[in-house]
Amino acid sequence: MNILYDDNMPFAADVFTTLGNATTYNHQRLAQHDLAQVDAMMIRSTTKVDAALIGQLSRCQYLATATAGYNHLDLDTLGTSAIQTYIAAGCNAESVAEYALSGVLYALLQRQQIHLGQTIDALESFTVGVVGLGQVGRRVQAKFVALGMQVHGYDPLRADAEAQPQWHDLDQVLACDIICLHAPLVKTGPYPSAHLFNAEVLARLQPHQILLNAGRGEVIDNQALLRQCEAQLAPCLILDVWEHEPDILQPLIAHCLLATPHIAGHSMEGKTRGTFMLYDWLCQQTDQPMTQQMHDFLPDAIQHVVCADEQLTIASLSTLVWSIYDIAIDHSEFVANMAQSPCFAKLRKTYRDPAIHPTTTPRREFDTLNITCTFAHTQTVLSALGFTATTL
Repeated sequence: MNILYDDNMPFAADVFTTLGNATTYNHQRLAQHDLAQVDAMMIRSTTKVDAALIGQLSRCQYLATATAGYNHLDLDTLGTSAIQTYIAAGCNAESVAEYALSGVLYALLQRQQIHLGQTIDALESFTVGVVGLGQVGRRVQAKFVALGMQVHGYDPLRADAEAQPQWHDLDQVLACDIICLHAPLVKTGPYPSAHLFNAEVLARLQPHQILLNAGRGEVIDNQALLRQCEAQLAPCLILDVWEHEPDILQPLIAHCLLATPHIAGHSMEGKTRGTFMLYDWLCQQTDQPMTQQMHDFLPDAIQHVVCADEQLTIASLSTLVWSIYDIAIDHSEFVANMAQSPCFAKLRKTYRDPAIHPTTTPRREFDTLNITCTFAHTQTVLSALGFTATTL
């Protein structure tokens, strides 16, 4: 079996070579001769699988993407082909949820809406609206609920499917102090998400609110958002995704409190999990044993700390969160690099790659931090946030 895999998939060479003749490719230099003899193609979202590419996969039986999103796939054409298709849904959901928590915590502190000396009870007065209640949105929802915040959701498709009528209420979400967008890009049907946040909706938001988008850039009309920013009427912005990536609307960067190059889901665990979900699926499809395990490739957790708070403080919470993921570092690097040249695609592809940036630290997830807590209540909260927390 000839397997072609994206060169930006961690440990892909280690696992796919156990299943056949595995060859790497770069999405920017994918040639037709690379495709004609391919039996299985393992991709990321940078490879656009349209009708033309599908037509070149003359003998391909399996195609899988190591991403939760699928807007880069022509699912209609794939559905009429003989190619079996797989999407690694949820592979980076935890990473994106941690991005949202880190970003919101940073914004509340920077805007002095909370203070380091307070306990997390100070968060109970804030309302959070989550747009899109898939695997990412529900994890985001769970983290903010664990902090005592009031959380509302909007997802009309799931509202109908799961008999949750309150998820039809966009007005309630738009009135929240914090609005987190984690919706997929849907262009047709009864509930399209494309430009859901258009000029009219954006005009309803106020500068005291926080708007975070770590779903799909096209959910927000970026031109309308820029006009609102220039009129000094926009909410506080945390943007990881943008319209027309990689050719984004660069003037919008300057109006963001936090801006990053579509890397919310790019923890070491998130990307590696995508690889192994594809490997597991391909093993099943080809009736081959799964001889490789994800935990054998990831470094062990190396951080061990003690938290003696009887009631978790904002200071302790922020220290713990940022010891694993300090979103401000990614923002600073993105702004500095984009000011020199429009290098969005490169920044995303080489994000925290030690082979490219020798001094960088690969991003991990919260569960790699082992916390010993003095009090059970603090342990309960930190465990709900995703940390590995135990009591004395």
